[in-house]
Amino acid sequence: MTALDDLDRLIIAELEQDARQTNAAVAAKVGSSEPTVRRRIDRLVEEEVIRIVAVATPFKLGYGVVAILGIQIDHKYMDQIERALSEMQEVRFAGITLGTYDVVVEAWFQSNEELLTFLRERLSKLNGIGRIDSLQVAKMVKYTYDWSAKNGNSS
Repeated sequence: MTALDDLDRLIIAELEQDARQTNAAVAAKVGSSEPTVRRRIDRLVEEEVIRIVAVATPFKLGYGVVAILGIQIDHKYMDQIERALSEMQEVRFAGITLGTYDVVVEAWFQSNEELLTFLRERLSKLNGIGRIDSLQVAKMVKYTYDWSAKNGNSS
């Protein structure tokens, strides 16, 4: 794991607020120089600590159905299922979990029909898929990615 110091965390917090701001603007806010901030950001990206991306709001993009899927699987198919989920365009998050479900997935759809087709025709036909519990998100209360810097997590 990459060791993060206080300056790294401050830079990340600034980028979480506005990733489009210049390195000079970030430097002024965190009390550092522009070259230092540029090098730090380059290192954080290279080491895959952060990615500079746009975070879309699914409902505003026309995805009226956001589903959280709890999936129980036959563990001997874990690698195949991981690969298949990572290749599915509808899947926005997939994580191996401990507890009731083996895998939890967030997937976006434009309609309930698309969700049903996905469940029936694609997901349930994967070898090793057991039970699938589907929860449809009716309203997003919080949808954020500003996890690291403000929480003081260290590696």
